[in-house]
Amino acid sequence: MLELFDADLRSVTFPERSVLSSSAENGFRLKPLPEVRRRLDSTRARLLVLKPLVESQYTPTWLDGLENSYAVWMYRRPENVAASDLNYFGGGNGERNLRLLLWNDPPNWRGEVVPETTRSILARHYRPEMDPHDAAALFWWARTSLFFDLRLDERPDVRLCSYERLVNDPAQAMRSLYEFVGVAYPEQDITRGVHLGSARRKDEFQLSREVRRLCEELWERLESVGSGRG
Repeated sequence: MLELFDADLRSVTFPERSVLSSSAENGFRLKPLPEVRRRLDSTRARLLVLKPLVESQYTPTWLDGLENSYAVWMYRRPENVAASDLNYFGGGNGERNLRLLLWNDPPNWRGEVVPETTRSILARHYRPEMDPHDAAALFWWARTSLFFDLRLDERPDVRLCSYERLVNDPAQAMRSLYEFVGVAYPEQDITRGVHLGSARRKDEFQLSREVRRLCEELWERLESVGSGRG
């Protein structure tokens, strides 16, 4: 999505690591809100787009602190997210993410703003030797649950966006998002580089029954809010 917005000549985009980033946690954390606000205020563009991936837990704070701002929360099938996570970061990454979330040692973004109910459920399932895909899917469940934990579904300045729908019909999905933020859709084609393959992938593994149930319940809840809105 960031690449699609970046193709709009009227926009300035800030990826996960950018001039807005601090040195904390490998450069993925944003600088304090006042510094980010000053930098954005000095940037002349019709559309400013940030990808503060590890700051999702502070979405309300950023929205309230940045004038005329909106949040787009993208969600994707948990099985595909788990497979992508393990393929990219290694087979132990799901377990590592859960461990850092549960014990917050050292202090890190995963362990911030996590409800005790989420911690309790994760602690019940967590084992150092647990199935890697179960671990990665549980981390997806914990992070994605924040959308409802933070009551973002009740905010008019937040929009869900299905990854699968974006890939299958990028022009329609992006037109909906431009309408949401109140900016005219660009004249140039910004979606030509989108390929369907990633949305159609089938991953060859099975989640355990309880993990699958948690993920499916959350997925259905997301779909009930996001269906028809991008």
